[in-house]
Amino acid sequence: MTGSYRKDLSHITWAEVYKRQEMRAGLVEEWLEALALQPGDRVLDMGSGPGFVSLVLADRVGVGGVVYAIDRSAEALAYLEGLQRERGIVQIQRITADAAALEPADLPANLPADAAMISMVLHHADDPPGILRNVERMIVPGGRVLVAEFHPEGPGEQGPPQEHRIAPERIQAWCQDAGLAVQDYQRQTPESYMILAQRPF
Repeated sequence: MTGSYRKDLSHITWAEVYKRQEMRAGLVEEWLEALALQPGDRVLDMGSGPGFVSLVLADRVGVGGVVYAIDRSAEALAYLEGLQRERGIVQIQRITADAAALEPADLPANLPADAAMISMVLHHADDPPGILRNVERMIVPGGRVLVAEFHPEGPGEQGPPQEHRIAPERIQAWCQDAGLAVQDYQRQTPESYMILAQRPF
């Protein structure tokens, strides 16, 4: 990535962000398997952006499930809304909010969710530990949380510059501080890794 990188993604369009999300499609199946999602499940997509992962999650949980696509950008969620209309997908509920500052009044009545996805989001966030604390209170006991990020030791051919990346040890510590028990860590590619955590029963 070049020096033009901006943490808030204001240097590119949401269509371009969607294409970048789509390029990570090969990683998503492993994320879904780690979450053990089933038809009818309710799942949070924290920092969903324009929604590629939300759409994949919607396919996995089916019309009996719910995907809560949470993002602070109304424009990103409007892009996702257009894709939902084109594809006839009704099981995604879009919520415009800062994932670290959500209040109970901001949330649908049918939470808590069964699982949460936080994919390539924390390096964009102003308060990553706050997002994890909110996730802990928004999922059921035993609910799984998948965090995917870019590794600081990656080659830097994709994703943010190394100085914007977060070490897995740091995220694991944030998970523990939020009351989430880390279950697994995997380096998925030279650029990326995933952490599976769980809210204790």
